[in-house]
Amino acid sequence: MSLTIHTYERRWLEGMVEVYNRETAEERYIAPLTAELFLQLVEPKSYFDPKGLFVAEEGGVVLGWIHACVAAGSESWQNVQQKDARIRMLLFSRRRLDVGQELVRQATAWLKQSGREKALAIDASRGYPFYRGLWCGGEPMLPVTLPHVQAVLEIGGYKTNQQSILLTAQIDSPPQVPATAPDVAVEYREEMTPMAHEPMRESWVGFEPRSINATIQGQYAGSIGYVLIPHTQARLGSSCVNIWGLGVDERFRRKGIGGALIGRVLEAGYRLGARHATVGTQLWNAGAQLTYAKLGYEPACVMVGRECSLVEPAPNP
Repeated sequence: MSLTIHTYERRWLEGMVEVYNRETAEERYIAPLTAELFLQLVEPKSYFDPKGLFVAEEGGVVLGWIHACVAAGSESWQNVQQKDARIRMLLFSRRRLDVGQELVRQATAWLKQSGREKALAIDASRGYPFYRGLWCGGEPMLPVTLPHVQAVLEIGGYKTNQQSILLTAQIDSPPQVPATAPDVAVEYREEMTPMAHEPMRESWVGFEPRSINATIQGQYAGSIGYVLIPHTQARLGSSCVNIWGLGVDERFRRKGIGGALIGRVLEAGYRLGARHATVGTQLWNAGAQLTYAKLGYEPACVMVGRECSLVEPAPNP
């Protein structure tokens, strides 16, 4: 039997789901995939191109798949006109590095046709057009606990350009919200997150991201974005609340506002039935990690983003 690479058709979806769930079975914070979730959260998006999703098959059995795309940045501050070449998913049997290498080769060749200078691989810098809310919560980067995936990307020319850390917390009882400094009177307003930025709205299809905004005497002091992720129940036993954005205005830092916002998210998550919490932050950001640690978060896994040049080097003169 020979290995064959196909582009996506629904007839391969059951096998793709089986590979995904088998290869992530030990990843508690990666939600299991079903065909229904793929058809609801991935395939309908405007930038989904079946020609960029490659499926490796041998003797009628799916051995792995890779999802490449060209999509705009999905964060609110990113230019919707700038589209980037990316790999957003890669999974294959860890006993078959040859399968992973061939999938990376074909996906990279397809991305080169886009005319972009580089490709991002499960990277955070341009947002998350696919698998948000399924893969490591709101920050779908590549865990180092999938070393066979890391290996074939490295061999395929994708070098590490980012390192983040996934922090997790248990919320088995109603959490205590930390107090802010006594010299500030903070008001909080919770709302559904407005999605005027179309790629961001589309990246959250199927979920209901919310924000808590803090003001002091009518002035913006900070905000936090969070979302309830129900699909983790099969592995965690409950839904999970994920923080996908946090910022405090420079004028009001060191007054406990960040900790109070995080505490309010944990409180909201508990009220909504979540008993687990996740957040991703840069590996170098010691300040953020210490803030989260004070509220019960622990390091769970390092996550890596990668990029590869799509431009052939000039020949030596």
